[in-house]
Amino acid sequence: MRNRLVDLARRALLTLVRFEVSGQEAVREAAPRRVSTATGEAGTAGPDHAPPDPAPILCYVLPVRQITALLVLEEATRRFGLPGPLQPIDRAGLRERHGYFFLSRRGQPSPLGSTPYRYPPRLARLAAAAREADAPPLRVVPVSVFFGRAPRQQESLLKVMVADAWSAPGLFTQLLRVLIHGRQTLIRFSPPIALADLLIQTRADATNAADATAPAEPPATAPAADPASDQRRVARALRAQFRLERELAIGPNLSHRQTLIGALIASPPVRAQIAAQVVRAGISPAQAELQARRMAVGIASDYSYPVIRAWDVALTALWTRIYRGVSVHGFETLAHTAAGAQLVWLPCHRSHVDYLLLSWIIHHRGLQIPHIAAGENLDIPVAGTLLRRAGAFFMRRSFRDDPLYGAVFAQYLHELLRRGYPIEYFVEGGRSRTGLTLPARAGLLGMTVDSFLREPVRPQVLLPVYIGYEQVIESASHAAELAGGRKSRETLAGALRAVAALRKRDFGRVHVNLGEPVMLTDLLERHWPQWREAQALAAGDPGGDPAGDPAGDPARDASNDPQADAGRAAQRSAVIQALAQAVSERINQAVVIGPINLLAMAMPGADKAAIDEDELHARIRLLKALAAANPMSPRQVLTGDEPAAVIALGLSQGLIRRQPHPLGDLVLVIEERRHAVDYARHNVLHAFAEAGLIAGLLAQGEGRAEAAPPAAALGLHPLLRTELFLGDDGRPPMARLQACLDALGRDAPSGPPSRHRWLAAPVAPLLLRWALVASLLDGLASDPPEARLVEDCALMVAERMALLDPASAARLPQRAALRQALGTLQSLGHVTQIEGRLSAQPSLAGLSAFALRALPPRTAEAIARAARRPPAALLAAAQTPNRRR
Repeated sequence: MRNRLVDLARRALLTLVRFEVSGQEAVREAAPRRVSTATGEAGTAGPDHAPPDPAPILCYVLPVRQITALLVLEEATRRFGLPGPLQPIDRAGLRERHGYFFLSRRGQPSPLGSTPYRYPPRLARLAAAAREADAPPLRVVPVSVFFGRAPRQQESLLKVMVADAWSAPGLFTQLLRVLIHGRQTLIRFSPPIALADLLIQTRADATNAADATAPAEPPATAPAADPASDQRRVARALRAQFRLERELAIGPNLSHRQTLIGALIASPPVRAQIAAQVVRAGISPAQAELQARRMAVGIASDYSYPVIRAWDVALTALWTRIYRGVSVHGFETLAHTAAGAQLVWLPCHRSHVDYLLLSWIIHHRGLQIPHIAAGENLDIPVAGTLLRRAGAFFMRRSFRDDPLYGAVFAQYLHELLRRGYPIEYFVEGGRSRTGLTLPARAGLLGMTVDSFLREPVRPQVLLPVYIGYEQVIESASHAAELAGGRKSRETLAGALRAVAALRKRDFGRVHVNLGEPVMLTDLLERHWPQWREAQALAAGDPGGDPAGDPAGDPARDASNDPQADAGRAAQRSAVIQALAQAVSERINQAVVIGPINLLAMAMPGADKAAIDEDELHARIRLLKALAAANPMSPRQVLTGDEPAAVIALGLSQGLIRRQPHPLGDLVLVIEERRHAVDYARHNVLHAFAEAGLIAGLLAQGEGRAEAAPPAAALGLHPLLRTELFLGDDGRPPMARLQACLDALGRDAPSGPPSRHRWLAAPVAPLLLRWALVASLLDGLASDPPEARLVEDCALMVAERMALLDPASAARLPQRAALRQALGTLQSLGHVTQIEGRLSAQPSLAGLSAFALRALPPRTAEAIARAARRPPAALLAAAQTPNRRR
């Protein structure tokens, strides 16, 4: 009955399968039966083709348990007159129900097991039989069956998803493969392998590896060996054969999951933390290792080429539907930069679309898609699996309190970099809700630097990438969060609803621009000239071999000189800070100023209802002139759209509306889209910040357009450059400010300086928080306060100003902005922190005066009045319990 069911299944399968066969001739030569070439039927061989005596026993080996592959193999052996895999073996005391076995049931083994590979019992019995001295020749025939082969150009998402790959398919996927790719099936017979010879060779190889003095030639007879060891070595040799066949058919295995997890668990830093976890948690070493393995499995990506192709097909359709196009700039210079280098992609983070979009662009330019660091919140059912298969690896938002997780994650990142895989992560951490570039976080940057210092085997190139959207798909949720709403948790249902909603909207065009690469070695030479010597000493190698692994032996890492250790730590910290600043600057320097950005910059703020359309035309022309006269860098991209086309685009995207009027049409921002307009303005604010600073000072009577830049502009420029990541284009600040002043003067040579007050409005919040913090710290100089108290004082003054002038409430700073202002002042040396208290330096008084001069008189007077209060009274008021925080 069983044989009849198998035969029915085989016949049903053959109606769907058409296969090509290669390598069958070698099997035919070893088989005890022959096929007559004249009739195509099995028959008795002639005297010239007599089978060997005794005839060898053949057993087929399939790499992974696939019933469909077994049935196709059965039909192929019938067609070519070969012994069938379903036939029993019953010779010379060897009895097996069938003449085949699957080398593995699941393909890639589970990394959670201490013995990840499980071998079929039939292999053990065959190996035992081959060890017998009087056994007949026993040969195993590796057979690879491929249903379709990873299509390079394929428009069908389903075909791509079920194409043959390195991962083992389930039964449902097997059936789909047969239905879809059955007529593109390839069967490859590898040459039969004498099992006895294989045992001898693998034992000899193992002996030579263990003993360098062993003879190079394998012994004539197999040395005594453990049967379990024989089984492992034979299986390893067969896996190597299957790997070669699969690489030829479908390309290299891009999945690194198993090998990387094994390597990182065995690494000295992780082993040390596993030992420490045993002590901390009071558990056994096996339990601690299992914890580490589970962490590694939760982190590691599971790269799959068919899934990559499926993403390519799906995303191409999605971009076509929701965007008017994707403009890519700067990638033409990448080929020369990337040659032989380790690439680290560092895009700005505006939207969840960022990583999908950048991977799609990289893939379409013939480069390997990077492995992408993603927050653990995105590891949701279905979507998380698809992201992981596309190269995403997941990380906790914070793991300072879990040293074992930190060691596992750092080692995983190091393994990726050491092996040359490109990686990608967002230096800002989370998405920017305002559109401004956020300060780079040191965590992953520090791990990247540490990995290079451990093993600087290839040049490491960090690639800043600017991504600009005319509209971000999360605009509504960003606005809700800025208004005080809680961030919604990512779920599968929410992802499906978001995808469905995308089909109904036009989000304009996307601009992606590659910034100036950061060569890590060059940055180290500038900020830590002795880095090679320091790393050689840390590795215990006075000879200075920087390619050695200083983490290879924890005992060698310990230095006997605490002062030297502290010096290295300080230098490392300085390098990471410099790298963070450089990456943020080069992202901003690659800004793409599109038509929606120009429209957003030119439109009035929330406190202004409308603008005359002719005036809007003039503002757009001025912005383009300023961007051309004072570019951020040679990589800046400026749109060529005329003002009328810019306004028409804003109308078509539902951001603005036109109000007819007898004296001239007016243009208004649609209130529900106010946040989208503000977001587009903030994307390019840094490109016009210097002009805004000049315009603000001119509006307050600080000079005229035909004069030199005001002294206050030069005094405030370092803060502007640091906080908005303006970077250095080679020109001194005076030249950049003069270029802005010249452009403003050409625009209105005889007009009042206040004509360009609108240009200063976006910069005003920055000036306000600098003035608040600097003035209060200067007033509190006699009694240095803690940073939190300074923030409380500034918030208290801001609240009072909002009550006196409700129209200005929207421009007043929040605590996070004040904290960033304090950080900027500290980084520039105007404020120092000693034992947790902030001390104002003499330069802070002049800076405070400059900032106050750039503000409207009423605002400046309110801040100055608060700063003149006695320090004790000011601090006591800030700590009043019933004051609204």
